[in-house]
Amino acid sequence: MPNSFEPTSGPITNKEGFKLEVDRDLCVTLAVCLGVAPDIYSLDAEGKAVIKDPTLTNLETILESCKACPVNAIVLHHPNGKRIWPDPEVNLQGEPV
Repeated sequence: MPNSFEPTSGPITNKEGFKLEVDRDLCVTLAVCLGVAPDIYSLDAEGKAVIKDPTLTNLETILESCKACPVNAIVLHHPNGKRIWPDPEVNLQGEPV
């Protein structure tokens, strides 16, 4: 991870084009995402989840963390622009669900 990267709510787009974002208005600081993916998220000074790994390489774990969020505050999009989570339109492979 580059030293210059500051944890952010996103959106973050990885080199494959997957986009991840934390909706700060929905996040209620339960930190379930940290329990599922502690290498990807941390909490900021306000107790909101932020993305600390800009590479977003472990997409299966990212999707698991999205699904674990009880308020659907973590949003994941496929490179084709379709939503993977919440209210999925496509899966990780881009196939309709």
